[in-house]
Amino acid sequence: MKHAPTPPEVLRQQRNAKLYRSLMRVFRVYQRNLVEQLRARGFGDFSPAFPQILSNLDTGGTRVGVLAERAGITRQGAGQLLAELERCGYVRRSSSKTDARATLVRFTARGRKLLATVLSLVDETERSYAKLVGAERFAALQRDLLRIADAIDPIGALGSDDSF
Repeated sequence: MKHAPTPPEVLRQQRNAKLYRSLMRVFRVYQRNLVEQLRARGFGDFSPAFPQILSNLDTGGTRVGVLAERAGITRQGAGQLLAELERCGYVRRSSSKTDARATLVRFTARGRKLLATVLSLVDETERSYAKLVGAERFAALQRDLLRIADAIDPIGALGSDDSF
């Protein structure tokens, strides 16, 4: 027995109601605004591809393999992005003191300045989002998303095991 095809309007409504779709829409605008604001604040060489690596780089440094895994890209892809980030002066690579096979990535002084600027811009953005739904609901959303992220992606959390 054949089922009648679902009308496109119903499929569109179902898709728009899914968490994935909402998260991707918010993320797209969030990142686009962040890049534009960074460029306006003197980071004109900042690429939309950079957050893929930089958002996964811990303040104490992170191994290239960990960065690649967190970013969901190959080590080769991470290496290409890191070469561009180094060229711009945001990070530097060095050998691990405890594992000669591992390469450690750390923020440079310019990278730390970038990170401070990003955190300030993120605070502004999050305050504007909190105004849309109310501070308490926004705080609950942040806690709930963090709880989900910690449960399903424990390796994605920044921490002391990044640079061993």
